[in-house]
Amino acid sequence: MYLLPVLAMAIFYILPSLLGVFFGERDQAPVLLFLSVLSILSYLLFYILFSGYWFSRLLNTIPKLPMSWRVFNLTILGIYFAVILYASLTAPGIALFAAFKGVGLAELSGLREEFLRTREGSERILTYIYAIGVTSLVPLVITQMFVDKARRRFWVLFAFIFTLLLTLEKGRALVAMIPLIILFVNVGKKNKAYLSVFYLVIVIATVSVLARGALTSADAAPAEESPMASVPVEYNLFPEETSQFYYLINRVMYIPYLTAIDWLRYKDEVLSGESVSGRSIGLIAFLMGEPKINLEQEVFAFEWGQNETGTGSANTVFYVDAFLNFGYFGVILYSAILALFVRICIRSGNTALCACLGISICTLTLNALPAVLFSGGLAFLVFIALFFKGKRPAYLA
Repeated sequence: MYLLPVLAMAIFYILPSLLGVFFGERDQAPVLLFLSVLSILSYLLFYILFSGYWFSRLLNTIPKLPMSWRVFNLTILGIYFAVILYASLTAPGIALFAAFKGVGLAELSGLREEFLRTREGSERILTYIYAIGVTSLVPLVITQMFVDKARRRFWVLFAFIFTLLLTLEKGRALVAMIPLIILFVNVGKKNKAYLSVFYLVIVIATVSVLARGALTSADAAPAEESPMASVPVEYNLFPEETSQFYYLINRVMYIPYLTAIDWLRYKDEVLSGESVSGRSIGLIAFLMGEPKINLEQEVFAFEWGQNETGTGSANTVFYVDAFLNFGYFGVILYSAILALFVRICIRSGNTALCACLGISICTLTLNALPAVLFSGGLAFLVFIALFFKGKRPAYLA
């Protein structure tokens, strides 16, 4: 489990960076390669340090409190589904339902943004509750239900997946299935893991088709003939291909690498090579008396210009964000913090929590550590791992 961050960084960034160094024309590829290697080495070094006797002894001194998982589950599910119900009733439309009505791509994109992201004032809290629920707490509840073999676990899982499909975001189903896949692998139920992967692929493929306007009516804006048609030439690894398969490969394997490259370009061309000294973190910006810098939106505007709703974001792997904030020291610091959190979660022995940790690790390949820690709910997982008892399943039905 602790090697999952290394595997993710190697696949999504080291391999493309190596290809960029030897075969590409990207000046920033060597920098990204160095940052990736520095992050991996720092992570492994600190994970080994935190695996030592002294750290285990320190963790053992923290009293573990009993938790009523039934009360916890009902509370989290009640809050999450209440937020979904409120958002659905107050949103101008639901992207999933609109897709079946045959609306155009532009309207689908707008509905996706307006479901929660454009909320203002007191409603902004809904965005954070939704983000924390989706990326950590609700998956933890569902995984724990599978550990306990709860009678209604499949109904809750299906209901959760349905809510994830409302905005037609292709990768959302991952947060429901990744913990279960990890859980099944960890307890030796590999057939169930393979079946979960199969279902995940089906869901993502279906959502991809709907999100690209496959049901667009004749009087609406026409759907694009090829999914690759919307990909700019400089971001297209397969310019001669037109199928959905190559679109997904390009989106998963190539776009994250190029986005990281654009972050490094932004640092050189806009920031003149300087770091922002942590001002992308709200608390640090407040303490410095400076306005917060939203690097995700700034880089998106640097790449494409901002969209109409002003919510366009270009997310990148956590250590590139660390590099723009604090330089090389930030890369080492963020990698050490990740190693600390992974070790705490694994050391807790909480089977469901360790499975859900996979979501945070995957999210960090595309997001900043502070965002995943607070908005992504990683802090809640670490808190539960430190202070509450978990369960180890003998088997799973």
